[in-house]
Amino acid sequence: MKLVADKDIPYLRGVLEPFFEVEYIPGAGISCDVVRDAEVLLVRTRTRCNADLLQHSSVRFIGSATAGFDHIDSDYCSSNGILWRNAPGCNAGGVQQWVGAAIVLWLETTQRLPQSLVLGVVGVGHTGSKVAELGKALGMKVLCCDPPRTRRENLPHFVNLETILSSADIISFHIPLNTTGPDKTFHMLDSDSLQRCKPNSLLINASRGEVVDSHALTAFLNANPFAHAAIDVWENEPNILNELLNRCMVGTPHIAGYSLEGKVAATQMVVDAVSQHYRLELHPWQPVPNPTLAKVKLNGISSLPEAISASYNIVGDDLRRISSDFEGYRNTYSYRRDFSGFEVATSDPKLKQNLTRVGFTVSRG
Repeated sequence: MKLVADKDIPYLRGVLEPFFEVEYIPGAGISCDVVRDAEVLLVRTRTRCNADLLQHSSVRFIGSATAGFDHIDSDYCSSNGILWRNAPGCNAGGVQQWVGAAIVLWLETTQRLPQSLVLGVVGVGHTGSKVAELGKALGMKVLCCDPPRTRRENLPHFVNLETILSSADIISFHIPLNTTGPDKTFHMLDSDSLQRCKPNSLLINASRGEVVDSHALTAFLNANPFAHAAIDVWENEPNILNELLNRCMVGTPHIAGYSLEGKVAATQMVVDAVSQHYRLELHPWQPVPNPTLAKVKLNGISSLPEAISASYNIVGDDLRRISSDFEGYRNTYSYRRDFSGFEVATSDPKLKQNLTRVGFTVSRG
């Protein structure tokens, strides 16, 4: 059987070769001709798995080493007997770290105190839940909005989007892209919703680019000089709106979830899915040697914001500072360690509690 895989899925080479004829292709180069005689397709977000790609192929299993799955036409796959699996939550720790670094940068820039602020989290799944914990650990009041979860669960403490827009000093989006239906998220942040936001707010998008109307956000930022934005995902990637980038506090090339731990988890989940479906006896699979074992030690840390900044310099990934292009930077990114990859020494019980709450390992100081 033939298996086609995105060449940039890390730690995959050599794993499935005993069971398949494996061909590694750049994600953007995975075409209908390439997959025509493939049984298995392993992808990232850059490969659109729809009728255009699949209708003349023999693909029966798709594994996506990504948390999101809006690049997969699930209706088409279901109608044509194609099983697909993604890697939900794999990059939640990396996105949490990216959001934390953006918030700390904003706090330093504006000289605001976290204890006086309200964080609004829109979408409270794997990643949104971690961001909510981050806000609480920083001392903020946290408001959560997730209409699908509110309908399914008894969540009286969740609020609606209108409350988030009008009340939050920081709004962070962690939602899938839905273009239609009752939970439509396409251009959720548009000119109308932006008018309800505080004129000195921080707006964060690390979910999907099309959740935000780029032109509307640019106009809002231009009209409100004390408003800020931290953007990792963009409409029309990689051909982004430079006017928006130039008005952002920080803008990165879709790498918020690119932590070593997240990439290992994504590949693990995809390999396990293939192994279970084809009964390959690889489950549970671990990369050898396991790159997540050694913790990076941080010393002299006296606060959670200090630990966040020490773990990740978000400004170093800003598109206005890097020398390579959007896609080139993503594809050659040196995966950073997320909070779980660091060990902090402290004897301060409150700091220990907050560090542990967001995923750091803590040792006695």
